[in-house]
Amino acid sequence: MESLSRVILFLTSYFIVLALSFSINIEFEYLQSGLFLFISIIIGTWLYYLHFKKKEAPEFQKEVLYVMFFLCLVTSTWSFKLNYFHLYD
Repeated sequence: MESLSRVILFLTSYFIVLALSFSINIEFEYLQSGLFLFISIIIGTWLYYLHFKKKEAPEFQKEVLYVMFFLCLVTSTWSFKLNYFHLYD
């Protein structure tokens, strides 16, 4: 049950950010890519803190942060690439 709640939390947080940034991205061109890059930097800083400063962190917290970090980084890269190729069509 705990793992199911982690997955639901992860998916809802990711898709809320994705949906909001996609709807606002119509007006501002690089907003989605910049937002996901900013979130990746925040999560990366949090992971650095958990690994090197606070040695006793729950394992499930690191797992969720790793997955969220990777997905936000891939989404940011994908969005930058889409904006770049769409800009020069």
